[in-house]
Amino acid sequence: ASCQAERGAPRHNTPRASPGALESTPMTGSTARLFHARVARDADLAPTSSAPPQQQQLDAADDLVSKDHKVERATCEYKCLDDGYLVGDRVYNKQYAHLYFQRLQNLSPFIRGKVKKKWPGLPVRKILEVEPGVECAVIGTVYKDMKLKPSVLDEYAKDKSLQPHLATTKFVSPDDTLLLEDEGARMALQCRPGPGRQDASAAAAVDPIDFVSGVCVAVRGVEEEGGHFQVTDVCFPGPASQRPVPAPPSSPSPPPPKYVALVSGLRLGDASADPLPLQLLADYVTGSLGDAETVGRIARMVVVGNVLGEVAEVPVGEDKREARESAKSLREADIFLTQVASSMPLDVMPGPSDPCNVSLPQQPFHRCLLPSTTCYANVGRVTNPHGFEMDGVSFMGTSGQNIDDVLRFVGHEDRVGAMAATLEWGHTAPTAPDTLPAFPFVDRDPFLVTECPHVYFVGNQPKLEVALMEGPEGQRTRLISLPSFAE
Repeated sequence: ASCQAERGAPRHNTPRASPGALESTPMTGSTARLFHARVARDADLAPTSSAPPQQQQLDAADDLVSKDHKVERATCEYKCLDDGYLVGDRVYNKQYAHLYFQRLQNLSPFIRGKVKKKWPGLPVRKILEVEPGVECAVIGTVYKDMKLKPSVLDEYAKDKSLQPHLATTKFVSPDDTLLLEDEGARMALQCRPGPGRQDASAAAAVDPIDFVSGVCVAVRGVEEEGGHFQVTDVCFPGPASQRPVPAPPSSPSPPPPKYVALVSGLRLGDASADPLPLQLLADYVTGSLGDAETVGRIARMVVVGNVLGEVAEVPVGEDKREARESAKSLREADIFLTQVASSMPLDVMPGPSDPCNVSLPQQPFHRCLLPSTTCYANVGRVTNPHGFEMDGVSFMGTSGQNIDDVLRFVGHEDRVGAMAATLEWGHTAPTAPDTLPAFPFVDRDPFLVTECPHVYFVGNQPKLEVALMEGPEGQRTRLISLPSFAE
């Protein structure tokens, strides 16, 4: 209730704690900000004010963004599109078969429409309806049979020499094969030319090294002796249709551009991290550094996962001092994000290292983890994946788990290429729930891409990569692979 009452601009009528004797030593710029941050996160210092600690932190953050440095912030019409990622009752006693069924049922109409355009006149058959020697198209879900794929039973193996492959991050091998499943059956796909065949069209059309389990696709080919389906071409459901980018208002002089700041992997509270880059980042986005006019064009900041550093596990019954140390990263994250939120709108996405559920979609941070930050009305505790619109421009992003998992099962390390592939597959996380943890949805698959975004970003990647994907129907999507800020 107190958080709701304090939403919006922080109040200034509450007395704040004073640094005491240090008042006689003037401090300015980053030195003062770093000092206040250290004071705020020192759990051993007793407050010298009767104000609630949460209000003290709000007022301290507002002081860090002094009136001299406040900038005129650009505004955008913002719309959060996370409703489909929110999980209501968390019931885990359901089978994952429902999720695969929903995926195939929802993507089949898109695939069928693409098949009619790409292969006009070619009949589309169920697997049980395929006739030997008759060319046709079959729609189904790909399963990749991999010799090196880790099994949940491997961790219980007594002989550790039986699991040497678990130490690696790549599980592809030349012996990998593909199977196609629909509602009634499965069949093996012959992805390489058979004996005596001179053409290499099948090998060019479908190479197991480029596929992952969970992709819905239509394959064209002929069933040969032995029950194998010789593939000659493939058809994917995406990229989905895309709304045009809103036209700028007609005026003699074009309006100044507006920006969205994307940052991932802050890892706040990590003892090995240098705090200076983080403070420089806060100084820049709040207008204390750089050109105030340019900074003012940043309409929103999105923190793309891994907000916190590694949190130490404290066994039940340990002393309170160790418990306080384990919560250090949360306190530092709340201080940093409060400082940013006092100056600009902010979205906070969870990531693999954050105290949220592991299964995708990750649900928003609980309010009690960031008590001061969430008192601002311009702060969004959002899901991972996260979708939103700003002035009609659509954004879609993840904290990186989906791309990291896809790259474990393909033969390349092209991050933006994997991002483009997920749009072509019409699904942001095709390997879920096979090798990527996911909630067992029964009535829907929230990871379907039914509308191609204008901007697609993925956080916590090895390096910055930017590319433009152009679809066959005029789709244009900016792909952004974000590196970890702390690394």
